[in-house]
Amino acid sequence: MSKTEVKQTENKTKSEKFSVPCVKCNGATKHQVLASIDVDGEAYDQGEEWSVNWVDHYQVIQCGGCESISFRHTSWFSEDADPMSGESGETERLYPKRGLETLPTKSYHNVPSNLRRIYSELIDCFNNDSPTLCAAGLRAIVEGICAERGILDGPVEEPAKGGGTKIVRSKDLRGRIAGLQEKGLLTETSADTLHEHRYLGNDAVHQLARPSADELRLAIEIVEHTLDQLYELPEKAEELKRAKALRQKKQSKAHP
Repeated sequence: MSKTEVKQTENKTKSEKFSVPCVKCNGATKHQVLASIDVDGEAYDQGEEWSVNWVDHYQVIQCGGCESISFRHTSWFSEDADPMSGESGETERLYPKRGLETLPTKSYHNVPSNLRRIYSELIDCFNNDSPTLCAAGLRAIVEGICAERGILDGPVEEPAKGGGTKIVRSKDLRGRIAGLQEKGLLTETSADTLHEHRYLGNDAVHQLARPSADELRLAIEIVEHTLDQLYELPEKAEELKRAKALRQKKQSKAHP
């Protein structure tokens, strides 16, 4: 007759320290367990003399550097251990999912909430190996930036009937990206890069293309640069102006 025994202990692994990739820091850092639920289990049959064992650790962990808090689940199963191959039978899962190839979600305080939501979702798609959805998200955030800035059209180059090219106003995404540049909200280089995002998104949505991780990583970096350029840097510049004005006001009072 087989039996199963499970023992659950609270905070058995509390205060343990180990190195894992951090949610915010760039790379692996030392983490400590703040709280845990630890499970030891065994199934066995005395008559047939067999048994299997397993261990689960559910841990709330904190980075020793940035102090960010996340979750770690480690498990061990005796039947997965293989002394011949060196397999320990242990697995580790981190939540939010992260690793050396994952991207951190940057904090934006001045970006509109709908754009922050799209940005967060596309980072999740990248980190969870959903490249097609990630590419579509890149297109969506570019469209969102244009809509938020009230850009309805812009100058684009089209073939002329008699040969050569002509400049026309276009309301498609290509035209609106050009409109961002026209209004001085983007540099020419940044606008050219956003055009590349537009094609990436089109290919992903209409042709079900699977862009590479390197393509997506570069595209995300430039989207982050664009969000900084349009929303974060202007606010920081205003904060500097206000700080300077306050400092000058205090100095004038101190030295009338």
